[in-house]
Amino acid sequence: MKTQNKFADMKVNEIMSDRVHTLNVNDTLKDALAMMLEHQLTTVPVVDLDHRCVGILSRSDMTELFLEQDGELSSMLDTPLSMQRLYRSLETCDVRNVSELMTYEVVSIEDGKSLTEACQQMTRQRIHHMPVVDENGRLIGIVSTFDVVKAVADIV
Repeated sequence: MKTQNKFADMKVNEIMSDRVHTLNVNDTLKDALAMMLEHQLTTVPVVDLDHRCVGILSRSDMTELFLEQDGELSSMLDTPLSMQRLYRSLETCDVRNVSELMTYEVVSIEDGKSLTEACQQMTRQRIHHMPVVDENGRLIGIVSTFDVVKAVADIV
């Protein structure tokens, strides 16, 4: 029971990653892929000038692009190799903006909310990453399923 109580008392801001790489809607897909490859990211929040999260771009969102660029890539989705191959194919042909592929309906959570609430939202929405925002809606971090698993492992 002690472990369960510790988990129930935890807040999102205790386990979130506060060093978040972001994109803006005018960044190109090529730039987005370069960032994802360089920093080994699977999800990148898209922010406006006020640093409010207006979208999120994930490897899953890239599925359409994979299929357009090279049908063979679709069989290797979500692998570093396919991301690198897609990046090379985009070097000369793709200048579209992140806004064309990003998911606009972002599920986020305020930093003072409980970790339990974050887990419930992530489970209901079937997402692996959730932007963490302050009381003004500005992005201050991101919480992932990995962060949750690490928090549980640290408690046990």
